[in-house]
Amino acid sequence: MKICLISAPTTNDFDDPEIAETDAIRTIAEHAPLGILALASVLEKRGLQPEIVDLNRLYYDWLRSVEYQNGNGDFCKYAATHFQNLSFDFFGFSTICSSYPLTLRIAREVKHAHPDAHIVLGGPQASVVDVESMKKFPFIDFIIRGEAENTLPRLLDAIADDRQYSGIAGITYRQGNEVVRNLNAPVIEDLDCLPFPAFHLYPYMQACEYVPLELGRGCPFACTFCSTNDFFRRRFRLKSPGHIVEEMKQIKETYGIRTFDLVHDMFTVDRKKVVAFCEAVLDSGEKFYWGCSARTDCIDDELIALMAKSGCRGIFFGIETGSARLQGIIKKRLNLVEASDRIRYTDKHKIKTAVSLITGFPEENMDDLRDTVHFFFDSLRYDYADPQLCLLAPLAETPIQSQHRDSLIFDDIISDMSFQGWQQDPVDRQMIAEHPDIFPNFYSVPTPHLDRQYLKELREFVLNGMTMFRWLLVGLHQDSGNLLRVFTDWRNWHQVNKGPYPQGNPTIYYANVAFHRDFLEFARSHYLKSQANAVVALSTLIDYESAFDLESHRACFGTDEYGLDASSDFGGLIGPDVKAVPTRGIRINRLDADYGKIIRCLRRKGRLDKIVKSDVTIVTRETVEKRVEVLQLSPLSAELLGLCDGKRTVREIAVEFAQLNRGVDGVPAEKACIWGLELLRRQGLLVITASIHFIPPLEMPNDLRLSMRGA
Repeated sequence: MKICLISAPTTNDFDDPEIAETDAIRTIAEHAPLGILALASVLEKRGLQPEIVDLNRLYYDWLRSVEYQNGNGDFCKYAATHFQNLSFDFFGFSTICSSYPLTLRIAREVKHAHPDAHIVLGGPQASVVDVESMKKFPFIDFIIRGEAENTLPRLLDAIADDRQYSGIAGITYRQGNEVVRNLNAPVIEDLDCLPFPAFHLYPYMQACEYVPLELGRGCPFACTFCSTNDFFRRRFRLKSPGHIVEEMKQIKETYGIRTFDLVHDMFTVDRKKVVAFCEAVLDSGEKFYWGCSARTDCIDDELIALMAKSGCRGIFFGIETGSARLQGIIKKRLNLVEASDRIRYTDKHKIKTAVSLITGFPEENMDDLRDTVHFFFDSLRYDYADPQLCLLAPLAETPIQSQHRDSLIFDDIISDMSFQGWQQDPVDRQMIAEHPDIFPNFYSVPTPHLDRQYLKELREFVLNGMTMFRWLLVGLHQDSGNLLRVFTDWRNWHQVNKGPYPQGNPTIYYANVAFHRDFLEFARSHYLKSQANAVVALSTLIDYESAFDLESHRACFGTDEYGLDASSDFGGLIGPDVKAVPTRGIRINRLDADYGKIIRCLRRKGRLDKIVKSDVTIVTRETVEKRVEVLQLSPLSAELLGLCDGKRTVREIAVEFAQLNRGVDGVPAEKACIWGLELLRRQGLLVITASIHFIPPLEMPNDLRLSMRGA
């Protein structure tokens, strides 16, 4: 029997190549599809030779195809053409909630092209909507529910021998016009008995930055919004430390990869086993780097330290809500003070921490939302914390979805857990609208106490703002005591001063540079003047973030004739008769206070209003990546740069510098001048040339021009 296993796509939301091709998206998308590779190894052990198709890789092929460039067709048709040229007896599709509509469309096309082939679905989404899916989509022949390593071979044997399917636990199938659902298959208790995934079948392994490895399965908790605990029957299991480390060693030796995403919903439930794993990694003598998922109440400072020592570089913490009241309602039941302490301690050990938060719970009110936003920004103070804010998705057959099954809303305000693009495929959208029982994750539960449009815009504001001006938002939150008030004022200000969002879509607007400029204008013209307590600190943060505006940076120069390219530097020692000329494209700005001191104050939740005014100079320049880089100068460096106008020789600069400075830490002023110029040169801010060049003064407002003593 010829078998094809097909992964669930995760990139199909991004139909703009500029977004899909970004490093952040590709790093996530272009990893080995662990699920189908694990099944492939089971089949290989039985003498079969399955082939795999990675729909993420195929999606990137489509984005780069002639069809896409010519604006013809869609990915489903492109994939259908690909499968038309393949001849298999069995097509097995892995499924997840976010791409389930697309997977079904592709499966339909495959059945049309190969009517005698068996179409089989598995994975978390098909497992929980199996009966409904088979009733509504007749091209599906079987659905394997839950863990498939034992069920799939039994199904293949039955198909090959033309036997009855009634004795195969864990499958849903057709018997005449009826859909039959057999009893659930038992979970696999000993995960060490499973063979290593068939990574050799994935031709892109050498290009992977990391490899996903399964640590174990099953979460023993019962959060009302979560679907994975049901998929694995809430049976917590871990592979043995030796088994996992051996997998890591083999991958390192075969592919040279040392970084792993260790897959388990709740790795740290059994502390002794986590300790044993960490010690096994240390005893191996290998340098491995890994990330995992954990609960903040199933981890402690001592364990975090050991995990960091053994190579842990990332932890996913599902906090879900910053409201103690909601923690009980959704049955998460975390101690939020303890959770914050765990995030602080992982930051101390330089472990990158994803802090997952959700809004849009049916019982949530404005006080709960305020607490969640507060937890978000409290976490944002840590360098290694990456807080996330998602809208609730009512996942199929979770307690929340079951409770609100008859009141779900299809309002185009979709959780980013289900859709992250800007515009949903109209064919997918029609399928979703017709089958709420199969695609409930694209719907919303009622939120009687909160406006969902407000929640959607808040999410875009928070996540895009975090990327654009992280510390300014932390500062505004700390200064106001409640960023929701700032957000509400911002929305009102934008409506009055800027009008409706372009295309009426806040998602597009908040991802655009226009949001960056507009919000800085709001902060400077409105918040600073009417609400700010710590004016000096906040004005410094606003000015600092304004320096990153690339178009504003370029506008200061007008033409490309300003300054000299670094290639103009003659490369020799700095002598008295050469000229010091600013490098083309730099811009000098004055801040009201030391930016670094403000950040340190925010990290420790210090008093922003105690930040005193002190002149600080920064220089901005455009990089080859078309980004703006900011450097803070010492007072002496700023003073020297102000003297470099392209007319003065180094001798003349040294004379003027000496008149202003008798010496620097005991070093004669003339020598300090030469050293300072060389430092600016090495920083890429100065070009040393033997020719005379007239350079106009650096463009900056009069009140920001450098004073020799005050810089």
